[in-house]
Amino acid sequence: MLEDLVNFLFKFFQSLGSFFKILLRSNIFLKKNYKPIDNSCIILGNGPSLKKVLSEQFDHIERKVIWCVNNFPNTEYFTKIKPDYFLFISTAYFRPDKIKYAQEVRDSIIKSLVEKTNWNLIVYCPKEARQNNGFVKYLESNPFLEIRYFNKTPVSGLSSFNKFYFKRGWGMPRPHNVLIPALLMAINIGYKKIYLVGADHSWLPLISVNDKNEALVNQQHFYKDESESNGVMYQNNEPRKLHQILEKFMFSFRSYFHLQDYASAQQCHIFNCTPNSFIDAFDRKKLSDINDGKSQKENNLATK
Repeated sequence: MLEDLVNFLFKFFQSLGSFFKILLRSNIFLKKNYKPIDNSCIILGNGPSLKKVLSEQFDHIERKVIWCVNNFPNTEYFTKIKPDYFLFISTAYFRPDKIKYAQEVRDSIIKSLVEKTNWNLIVYCPKEARQNNGFVKYLESNPFLEIRYFNKTPVSGLSSFNKFYFKRGWGMPRPHNVLIPALLMAINIGYKKIYLVGADHSWLPLISVNDKNEALVNQQHFYKDESESNGVMYQNNEPRKLHQILEKFMFSFRSYFHLQDYASAQQCHIFNCTPNSFIDAFDRKKLSDINDGKSQKENNLATK
């Protein structure tokens, strides 16, 4: 009994602390009453399994409402699939001084986004991007891009408080992976079935520590060779230690359970269609078993 009370009080004060973080970091007046394009959507992660899916089930995917993230605009499939949504969360995209490594890659992603897109595409950016006028104007130079902003403030504590914050778009589970905000945005827009593809998250067996005590992670992606060399993960331009890497992964996997809890409250069903994925929060389903009937996007393609 005492232990339950202590646990409740701990989570209550976490929720209270989250509220103050929201007051300091979030814009509570961001527009959020957007409508879904259809009843269901597919969110594409960039895990290595996506390569096989795109090569074998491309026709199935391209006719669905698609979300893509991070490096996807730099791939050949960006203009083939013509996704409906693109989302990124790292401030380094619009704050080059924030994270100095791999800046050329991030710049090339935004350049691809602006120069390649010749269809209507909704772009979700952290609300901090508004502070960089040059960045925003560059995105707005393409009339096909509709920019929407979101609060990436991490919140924690009691489930009821979390759901209250999530629903209003004031905060989200710790966004240590870009799929976390993508899922939350899709839920809040009103999608009732969300399918995750390319969400392998199978990093744990790929962690090592070399003789220099550098913690390395072989982060494999579908757009790179699987023999990609082990690399350092960074935090504030400093290499992460092993315990920091494991903590980051723990926060990510835990955030998925918070999203699953919230999705259920919103009558939304999230399915993980990624073979051998390490995410254990969502029901599993084969991509080939998805049968939601013809989507609005598919009907539009048929009329062209």
